[in-house]
Amino acid sequence: MRVDDIKLFFEYNHWANQRILDAAERLTAEQLTAPNELGWGSIHGALTHILDAEYGWFSFLFDRKDEGVLDPDQFSSIAELRERWRTQQTVAEACLDSLNDGDLERVHASRGQDKTYAWSLWQALAHVVNHGTQHRSECAALLTGLGASPGDMDLSLFLSQRASAQSVAPSAYKREIELLFRYNDWANDRILARAEKVSPEQLGAPKGLGWGSLKGVLVHLMDAERAWRVLLQDGEQVKWLEADDFADIAAIRGRWSEERAAFWAYLADLSDSDLAGMINYEAHDGLRQRRLWHCLAHVVNHGTQHRSECAALLTGFGQSPGSLDLTAFLSNRGEA
Repeated sequence: MRVDDIKLFFEYNHWANQRILDAAERLTAEQLTAPNELGWGSIHGALTHILDAEYGWFSFLFDRKDEGVLDPDQFSSIAELRERWRTQQTVAEACLDSLNDGDLERVHASRGQDKTYAWSLWQALAHVVNHGTQHRSECAALLTGLGASPGDMDLSLFLSQRASAQSVAPSAYKREIELLFRYNDWANDRILARAEKVSPEQLGAPKGLGWGSLKGVLVHLMDAERAWRVLLQDGEQVKWLEADDFADIAAIRGRWSEERAAFWAYLADLSDSDLAGMINYEAHDGLRQRRLWHCLAHVVNHGTQHRSECAALLTGFGQSPGSLDLTAFLSNRGEA
């Protein structure tokens, strides 16, 4: 992975943050700070956490002065939060501009209570963007429930609006893409393990999400991987699967296991030059042209978004899947 690739991810991160902030500005002060069951207390708290995580990671990774955890009470409005975020974006851009491609393999270590954690720089930076996607998804669900949907925040939409596929030089490394898909599988398994513990009524209960229920979101997650594989491998569009096609989690898991094997077989046949190559496909807005690795990165980012929705629902059912962070995967698997 090159510095230009990381910059692309952070350009996407900034774009998605702005969509969330734009939507949040439509809320009343009471809606913004209303308590909810998510880990950061309110929409205001979750937004501050996304900013604080980026600030903290850049302070750690680039040896910048860290003034401590940001608190929601420091920001009386979205306008103040946006201004602080603008400062952080300037810092992030300067830090990324200071890097060369070799720097991305630099290992950073942090001492926990009983263990030392270590990540290469590119992995830590990828975590920052993945972490943002996770918590933006929580915010998006809450905002939509309040009538202030931020709209689509997919990486694929960002690429369409910015025409990034044409503007970024070819770059892809198979080992990085495979690492992201190992993370994707690990996170999916954590979600499925907890979903097996909910009742059939909870699994199918209607919720205010785009896919109707926990079961609907899980089927969509699995089906999106299937659809992208078939599109990238065979150039064909598939008909979406329906939640009613699957009786229970065991049926979803069985089909997902087949799809996972097919996806890994597809990835195994790809070379670095394949990943950097261009593909064309028809979408609702016409013909799209993308680098293959951009499409694969979207699959993982899309998974993070909808797993976050599942995690929120599961936590409400008393079945939290725990941390789904990329860094948690890397630490558990000893990857660096």
